[in-house]
Amino acid sequence: MKKILFSDIDGTLVNGNQPISSKDQEAIKKLREKGHYFSFCTGRNIQETKIITPYFEYDYLVLNNGAMIVDQQDQVLYRKQIKNEIAKEILNESMQKYPYLSYTFFDGKQTYGFINEKTCKLTNEGYQEIEGDFLDILNNTTEDIDIVCAFHPEEKLDEIKEIQQQINQKYTGIHATLNVVYLDITVDCTKGTGLQKLCSLFKEDVTSYCIGDSFNDLDMFEKANHAYTFNHVEKEIKEKTKNQVDYVYEVIDAMLEGE
Repeated sequence: MKKILFSDIDGTLVNGNQPISSKDQEAIKKLREKGHYFSFCTGRNIQETKIITPYFEYDYLVLNNGAMIVDQQDQVLYRKQIKNEIAKEILNESMQKYPYLSYTFFDGKQTYGFINEKTCKLTNEGYQEIEGDFLDILNNTTEDIDIVCAFHPEEKLDEIKEIQQQINQKYTGIHATLNVVYLDITVDCTKGTGLQKLCSLFKEDVTSYCIGDSFNDLDMFEKANHAYTFNHVEKEIKEKTKNQVDYVYEVIDAMLEGE
């Protein structure tokens, strides 16, 4: 039976957009050579993910915490977006109440940010300051929005959790997920529903494996046939899986054992 590994990105395969271990890269290549599949499963949008994909072979990208799936050729297999007017309402209200936080949104082409109270856009070198007002750029956007993020510059969580609670109580069909210190706001999807959706698109039975290190990976742990996390993660995350490792390549070794 074919197997597929769904892997988180940040803190799992890369730190600061650089691979954690060359052995992970080699193991992913070997997994695919054996005829199995590898998919990223991330809160990142496609622009953010493409910064690190040159380092890794892959078959699929599950993006925006499960709200978008694309293949190697960037063909969109699945996509759900936040309605334009709702995204604007969420950001305008949050920035009015918490103007000192940082925010980003992705319109399907470009990621814009209000970071350290400066208007920025994402490039391959990171966020670069640009002219203009962040809310003006947002309010002039006509496309629906893939994902909205909020985070505290000093990585504090009180205000972030308040925004999360407000959004999840106020909006039907919108899901605010805490990813370490980032609040990811998408339609009502999770990494777990993204995993299930991709597996449902295969014309054959596929055994799913996953690995991650954060709270937005918990639903992925529940939905996969085999879930892994790391020995170094918090107890609340570790206790949600039966298997813990130090590196991703150890998961792939277990997947290929006996082949």
